[in-house]
Amino acid sequence: KAGEDDVYTVADALDHIGVGKFHYKLLVVVSIISLAGGLGSTGFALFPPLARCHLGLETIHEAFLTSAPLIGAAIGGVAMGYLATEYGRRTELIIMMLWTSFFGFLSAASPTYWWLIVLRILVGFGHGGTGQRLSILFEYIPTKHRTLSAGVLTLCWNVGNFLEAVLIKFLIPSGVAWRLILIADALVFAVGLCFHKWLPESCYFLMGNGQKEEAIRLLEKAAMENGKKLPPGRLVTEDQKKRYYWSRTSSGIPGTKPPKKKTKGSIMDLFRPADMCVTTILLSVAWFALSIAVVGCAILTEELLQMKQAMGQECRSSFDMIHGNVCEQLGSADYTPILLIFASEFPALFLTYFSADILGRRKALALAYVLSGLFFGLLIICPVSTGWTTFFLGGCRMSVTTAFSLMIIYTPEVYSTSVRGMAVGASRALYRTGSAGVPFVSQVLLRKSVVGSKSVHSAVTIMTGLLCLLLPIETNNKQLGE
Repeated sequence: KAGEDDVYTVADALDHIGVGKFHYKLLVVVSIISLAGGLGSTGFALFPPLARCHLGLETIHEAFLTSAPLIGAAIGGVAMGYLATEYGRRTELIIMMLWTSFFGFLSAASPTYWWLIVLRILVGFGHGGTGQRLSILFEYIPTKHRTLSAGVLTLCWNVGNFLEAVLIKFLIPSGVAWRLILIADALVFAVGLCFHKWLPESCYFLMGNGQKEEAIRLLEKAAMENGKKLPPGRLVTEDQKKRYYWSRTSSGIPGTKPPKKKTKGSIMDLFRPADMCVTTILLSVAWFALSIAVVGCAILTEELLQMKQAMGQECRSSFDMIHGNVCEQLGSADYTPILLIFASEFPALFLTYFSADILGRRKALALAYVLSGLFFGLLIICPVSTGWTTFFLGGCRMSVTTAFSLMIIYTPEVYSTSVRGMAVGASRALYRTGSAGVPFVSQVLLRKSVVGSKSVHSAVTIMTGLLCLLLPIETNNKQLGE
């Protein structure tokens, strides 16, 4: 029978109070961050072609402009991950929104190419911290609702991707579309700052840093707003709960030892014990490969739709066919196929939701990566019609979006609270590091060898899918570890 001697953890409390008003307010804030992240990440790929003609850029300079924010995001992922681990998820997210919106507005006013490069790196640095929205959401959402809540964030991210393409389509006639796009991307982060009071600190973080009273206050607030009460007993960490029940059941049994007391997490905890070491290595490969798939698909979408080829001829790149003495780029009407391709992200929500819970995280990841590789491979066929190109790119977009959604579910689930912020930050850094090199494969190499560029994307994603089957830990329907 429950009484004053009983204990409960943060996970027990959250499962007990369920989902309600408190969670909906939190979801609003992290959804705005997801929307802004979707706008910005798509802008990384679609923005440089808009600025190319206005700034008179060569191919290599365009590739550097694509890579600039991705380099910043790689550094920002590590820095923001450290900030979230040491000072809290809420602090990190507020700083991230303020930083990204400020430098986003400045980049829209860039007077020269090199000023634009520097400011885009700083904008990317802020984007490196968007992944912590998942940490704080997962650390408040009850176990059985995690997949659905991740689906909501993925939907907002996809809406951001789609809206970026819509904005470009309608702003191209203005002649300064690239500046207006940068303003729009920064504005959404600024809107998110207006709701910072709805963003609580993580109770897991507070308990891990000895701020028990503050954790209880936030849990009581969550329970009150949801119309529930906290479970009876004392709030303890997962480690303390194990030691408590050991003292009541096994302390008198010869040869038994109390559970080891956990210390504050360090980067080495990502590699111990052995199963976590294997998980970290495989996830590092998966995140790096995901960057090649996601960013590559986004860049290839615009590059391939600019290609022209005739029956019996080899596919030739947009550089060979278009970039002569006159700089030409896609017009407003040409963005209709791109909108259709981005719309294919929405079916990925259903694919993510059902595959994650039915197949489990690992098998679902393997399936998504392999499908991505197959669609990249189909692009090698180089179909004559724009319709087939759009169909294959749409299938590719759907698959890589599913893989991305599954990765952002699995990564925070598999790590304990003491290293979760660090793990999410490091994964985003790896993702952005890989992304920074993709423009030189998807833009520069494409204009040298169409088949070579597509083959790289296909081979990397298929091999990564097979590696995902080797992940040793399944997190489906399991509570987050402290």
